[in-house]
Amino acid sequence: MDRHPVAFKEAVPAADTGSVLPHPARRPGAEPLPLRVLLRRPLLVALSGVSVVALTLLGLAVLVVPVLGNRITTYDQMSRALQDSHVAMLNQETGLRGYLITREARFLQPYEAGVADLKQVDAEIASWTGADAELAGRLAELTAAHQRWTQDWVRPMLAGQPAVGDAVALAELLRQDKALFDHYRAIEAQARAAVGERRAGAMALQQLALYAGALVGVGTAAAVAAVLRGAYRRLEAQVVPPTQEVRDALAALAAGDLTRRAGESGSAELRRIAADVNALGDALQERNELVATRERDLVAARDEAERAGQAKTAFLATMSHEIRTPLNAVLGLTDVLLATDLTDEQRGHLETVAGSGDSLLSLINDILDFSKIEAGELDLEAAPFDLVGVVYDVAQLLAPTASGAGLDLLVDVAGDGPWQVVGDGSRFRQVVTNLVGNAVKFTSEGHVVLRLTGTAAEGRLQCRLSVVDTGIGISPDQRHRLFRSFSQVDASVTRSYGGTGLGLAISQRIARAMGGDIQVHSELGVGSTFTVALDLPLAPAVPDDPSADGLAGLRLLVVDDSPTNLRILEHQLARHGAECILAGGGPAALELLDRGTGVDVAVLDLDMPGMDGDVLAARLRARPGTADLPLVLVSSSATLPAERYAHFDARLNKPVRPERLARTVRSVALRGRTEGANGGGERGRLALPAPARSLRVLVAEDNAVNAQLMSLYLRQLGHRCTHVGDGEQAVDAVLRGTYDVVLMDAQMPVLGGVEATAAIRLLPLATQPRIYAVTASVLAADRTAFLEAGADGFLTKPIRMATLRDALDEVTLSPDAPVAAEPGPPAALDPETVEDLRDLGDDAFAHLYTRYLTTLDDAVAAIVAAADRPSWSVDDEGSVPRLAHGLKGSSAALGATALAQVCHSLETVDPATLAVGDTLAVLDRERSRVRTAVTELLAAVGPGGRDRAAGPPTIER
Repeated sequence: MDRHPVAFKEAVPAADTGSVLPHPARRPGAEPLPLRVLLRRPLLVALSGVSVVALTLLGLAVLVVPVLGNRITTYDQMSRALQDSHVAMLNQETGLRGYLITREARFLQPYEAGVADLKQVDAEIASWTGADAELAGRLAELTAAHQRWTQDWVRPMLAGQPAVGDAVALAELLRQDKALFDHYRAIEAQARAAVGERRAGAMALQQLALYAGALVGVGTAAAVAAVLRGAYRRLEAQVVPPTQEVRDALAALAAGDLTRRAGESGSAELRRIAADVNALGDALQERNELVATRERDLVAARDEAERAGQAKTAFLATMSHEIRTPLNAVLGLTDVLLATDLTDEQRGHLETVAGSGDSLLSLINDILDFSKIEAGELDLEAAPFDLVGVVYDVAQLLAPTASGAGLDLLVDVAGDGPWQVVGDGSRFRQVVTNLVGNAVKFTSEGHVVLRLTGTAAEGRLQCRLSVVDTGIGISPDQRHRLFRSFSQVDASVTRSYGGTGLGLAISQRIARAMGGDIQVHSELGVGSTFTVALDLPLAPAVPDDPSADGLAGLRLLVVDDSPTNLRILEHQLARHGAECILAGGGPAALELLDRGTGVDVAVLDLDMPGMDGDVLAARLRARPGTADLPLVLVSSSATLPAERYAHFDARLNKPVRPERLARTVRSVALRGRTEGANGGGERGRLALPAPARSLRVLVAEDNAVNAQLMSLYLRQLGHRCTHVGDGEQAVDAVLRGTYDVVLMDAQMPVLGGVEATAAIRLLPLATQPRIYAVTASVLAADRTAFLEAGADGFLTKPIRMATLRDALDEVTLSPDAPVAAEPGPPAALDPETVEDLRDLGDDAFAHLYTRYLTTLDDAVAAIVAAADRPSWSVDDEGSVPRLAHGLKGSSAALGATALAQVCHSLETVDPATLAVGDTLAVLDRERSRVRTAVTELLAAVGPGGRDRAAGPPTIER
């Protein structure tokens, strides 16, 4: 079948693309036939063949089903009737024999039933006698044999029977019965055999009819197939070659050969198709010329758009630098001034300036971020970061704002799943900050909860961060405006709350760029829930250090009127092994304790209806059974009067990190459980605000104001500073001197920051300094250039003191950094406790440690003197345990954890086996270390109450 188109192709020269020779099957000059005419003959042949087959099948059906089928059915019925007749005769004979032998009337019942059945069967047999004369004769003989048995034996026997004891007469009568009945049986068997023979003949005839019909059908089908094959060949010769020609022309046009044309041959329809293909080729040739012209225009327009985009990018970088540079000076010098002695009015004005500057910076950041997204410059990093750490950092950053608005800012992290992921942590932080900031802004009362959940599978974490608030809510008809740029839900919200309307738009685009999205569920007047759903790869697992924050064995009383916060605190503490007893308020807590519930530590909320936490603490201190119960205050208030936390052993601000909560509870539980006294360790210690060592810092900055600001920052942070005005001077300074850190501005005269960084990395130095790029640029290309040049990190203008301190702490605390000669942080004091006590204010902070320092030597001397007494009782107020107990409490409260542990060992000493010599030596050594540490701490704070080394006090929330 494929020979025809091939032969046709070979008959046409390959170079002839304009026309095709007419097919030999069609006479030259004849009108082309329509395709339906060409298809008619195969169709008629096929219809004829189908008709013949159908008629054959119909005849077979008529012959086999009504005629032969009925005949076979009749013979089957006759066989069953003969069988039923035989059974009826047997019933008659059996019943009569039984009656003859026993003379019991009950044996006549089978006989009578057989007579009735036989009458019915005889009537049925009589209806078939006309179908076959021979068979009718057989049936007549059968009827005659039955009548003879009935007349010659049955009726005489029923008329008179021999006596019961006459065996001879009885045997003769039974012999007569057997002879007559056997004759009936023989005739019945012959009749049944005749019926079987006729049935077998009908079956054979039926099979013969089926075979004949099948042969007729096969023969008809073969004939039709042969005719169809011939018709198809003729049709193929007239249709396939011109169709192939059209196909080849279309393939050539699709491949780009717009000069190829199809020959117009074959049926009328195929000629029209070929003409249409040729017209298409002409149109494509014209369109190709038009497209080439337009493509040249588009290339020119694209080049113009790229030049415009480059100009926009350059404008964005320039404006970022020009705006951030003066703003850096405004915010930085405001921070410096706030760290000096000021009047209340001056401080208020400067705080207003700082707040306005922060608002302006936030606005600039939003606009620049939005511009980067619109320009396609949003590049995401892929580095490991901790989801939980980001969430708590944002919560603690915004906790003062929430507290000032009277809100509880809570964090709820579900489970202990892996939270170390790979992604852009700074961008995720930006999204969380925007969502939490909005929630705090639009919530006047109640709480804001950050709820983090996640499911890890196949090396990825599907995490969901929900920010739930009890704010004003959003109506359904306004939700579509949420993620629009420069838009809020309505004009009244904009007037009441302010804002550019860019935060949510930027957050959504960042979330989508990270492969996730933001969903909103809100109810007007009830609150809103914004959920960020991300699917991030898990970071490689880092083995944990042995935990020193375990709370196993401790029973904790947790009191809070908020069910949400109560659940969160229970979850955080239970993760560390504590057993939590929950109370929804002060009265409920007192009722639990009155019932004899024993607890090791009580964790109390401050502001509760009916009974505040400080009132509950006073009640607990007044009770004999709970006077010494360690109490931990968890409060949303940033600042509190000293009298409100006077009865507490420790104070934490919401939201509190689970690790810090566990460490605090463990530290205050030193009394009462040996595990608490022995499990404090050094795990989780943080550096004090004073630097671990003073760094030599080179500031490369061409702007005099910014250079002055950096110098003030570094001086307040306890570091030494040298200033140069351009990149070339920076390279010379590093070559001549020794510097730990270089703060490198990006845009400087003579030699730019990138070039200067690359030049410093090429210098033959024994130790390369840490180089931080200080830039106002928001473009990823500028950051990439600095990284390729050898920079270690970035500081974005405007720089705040806390940001600079964190960057320099990475140097001072780095394990690769050389050990400096300056004294390190006072290890005898727990940095976490010291940082908490700074919340009291500088004056109260200095007063506490001064008073503790003045009583420390006397307290230790009293313990040593009591130990020298020949005999004493544990109940004596001047005994070693009682004196050690007093010193332990004050030492633990002020962070002297090691000294408190020594006092605890003395508190439990047995006077009968007094062996405290070694312990007293350790006590004196720890006293000396604590005295040195407190003296250095007070010297750093200074007479004015301000920590000179730390600058403005930084409070961790």
